[in-house]
Amino acid sequence: MPPVPVLFSIGGMPVYAHGLFLLLALLAGLGWLLIEAKRRRWPKEEVIPITLAAFVGGMMGARLSILFFNGLETAPLVLNMYALFDPRIGPGSILGGVIGAYLGGYIASRAIGKEKCSCDAFAPAMALATAVGRVGCFLALEDGLGKPTNLPWGVPLPGVEYLVHPAPLYDMAFNLFWFGVLLALRDHKWMQNGNLLKFGIAGYAFFRFFVEFVRNNQVMALGLTGQQYVSAFLFVAVIVYFAKNREKLFPAAQTA
Repeated sequence: MPPVPVLFSIGGMPVYAHGLFLLLALLAGLGWLLIEAKRRRWPKEEVIPITLAAFVGGMMGARLSILFFNGLETAPLVLNMYALFDPRIGPGSILGGVIGAYLGGYIASRAIGKEKCSCDAFAPAMALATAVGRVGCFLALEDGLGKPTNLPWGVPLPGVEYLVHPAPLYDMAFNLFWFGVLLALRDHKWMQNGNLLKFGIAGYAFFRFFVEFVRNNQVMALGLTGQQYVSAFLFVAVIVYFAKNREKLFPAAQTA
């Protein structure tokens, strides 16, 4: 499957792979969220405001994170929300989107007076949406896909004589795998009340830290990208949370 930034045209208007698969990703994530919400008997009075807040927070977080990852000189373009779906920019970083969505959903849940977290329904939906969206990233040649490689599955790029890592496809494959893992764990007694979502975020952050070594993102310090620093922060934050609350979250099995 070669990269195809422009999939087709409708009435002379190009349909970009990045934008189309972003839309498909949102629909896939929303569809699975609704399935999970129904299965968990999550009232629509809570689903709608929390989901909307998570969506708005995610879009804002994804967009604003570009400032952190690429520098303040990108501000005029990044802060132009009319260019939110500009295929030259994209909506932003998935890491920023995860943080923004989590904060948006958290604020909304507190605003409506919800005490316990129903946000575990978001965990598999997020993995599925990311997997779908990464297909668009690959077809759109996002960030030049990845660094040069001699591996047999390397991808040719226009204008260069070497092959590169299809990094978005690595991301897609992981998220499909992670989607299955989260589905398998969704009813586990230790993966309730927000724990599944935190576990899902930590797993993706762990993967993202290492896949960054074959991506083309800007190095920030000590040979690591901004995305790696954020990934490390998210992973460590979740581990610390679980460690500090282990007695409450993971009660020891009662002996007979």
